[in-house]
This record gives sequence, C-alpha cells and structure tokens, in this order.
Amino acid sequence: MVDRLVHSEANTRRIHIVEQCFGSSGQSLIKVGRVLVGEGVLTKLCRKKAKPRQFFLFNDALVYGNIVIDKKKYNKQHIIPLEDVKLQSLENDGPWKNGWQVISPKKSFAVFAATPTEKAEWMAHINKCIVDLLAKTNKMPATEHAAVWVPDGDASTCMHCLKTKFTPINRRVSFQPSLSCTQTCMSLMR
Repeated sequence: MVDRLVHSEANTRRIHIVEQCFGSSGQSLIKVGRVLVGEGVLTKLCRKKAKPRQFFLFNDALVYGNIVIDKKKYNKQHIIPLEDVKLQSLENDGPWKNGWQVISPKKSFAVFAATPTEKAEWMAHINKCIVDLLAKTNKMPATEHAAVWVPDGDASTCMHCLKTKFTPINRRVSFQPSLSCTQTCMSLMR
C-alpha cells in the first residue's frame, strides 16, 4: 500500500495539510518517498500528567504535537525517525490502559490509546513501518535508548539503575546515586 502512495497527489496533499497545521513553528514534512500512513489522538504520559497529543505516522517517522485546535492547529512538533524506534507493550495498570512505550535514542515516552483495538492497530502499523524501513535501508535497529519519563509522583525507583528506591529521606530531588548508578541517573533526577 505504501509503495503505490509514494508519488500520489493525494499523499502529497495530506502531508501538506499536516505541515500547514503546524504552521511556521514546524519543520517541513515533505520528503521524497515519504508517505502518511495514519494519524490520531493518543494520550502521552508527560512529566506531570497525561496529555492528549496528535500523532502522525509516516513510513519513515513518527510526528506528534500539542493540540491547539483539533484537526486545524498544532504546535511543539516532534519528529522521531522510525529507524531508531523500538516499541514495548505495557500491561494495563490502574487508570493506564492500552499503552505502549515508544523508545528511541533521543526521546522515549509512554502513550495510551482509547481501546485495545486502537493500541493493536497503532503498534502493528508502526512495527510494519519500522521493519520495512530497516529492510529498505539495510540498517540495524538502534541499541541505545533514552529512559522513558515517568510522572514525578509515580517514580518510586531510579529509572536508570532500577535499584535505588526513593523514600521521604532519599528523595528524587536530592538523590545521590550509588557507585553502580552512572551520572546519567543523576541527570534524570533533575
């Protein structure tokens, strides 16, 4: 399906519309060989709380941004090359259902779909785009990945070493890492 859309006028028009929604603050999304595979609103787990974000899946990138006016205006565009992405499904936990992690070298985060079907479709489409892209470019998947943000109140252990427990005395803010925990761990606590 992606191959026949590559040079289609409809695909170019759809990408141009997405580009216009981000306005002058966004980067150009028109690129030779790029196809808009799908789009939708997912809930992204941010540092303080979960927030709705508009996501666009291209055959080579995952793009998302803040919703200013639904389907008309977005800001704070983020572009993540799919060749660097790895997905990891999350178990349903309390209020967090239908989620998965998007893991990449520069930015990693958790997102949640409205239904199990929507989660399955998003993950299947993203994984297919990743497999196709890696096969086409003969690249290997990325091995280094950024830690996934967990809301401040929910982090009970160090997200780097996964050993240090946070307590009222050993708080996230004043945390001094153990020898087994690198400086990366300290920078994650800031």
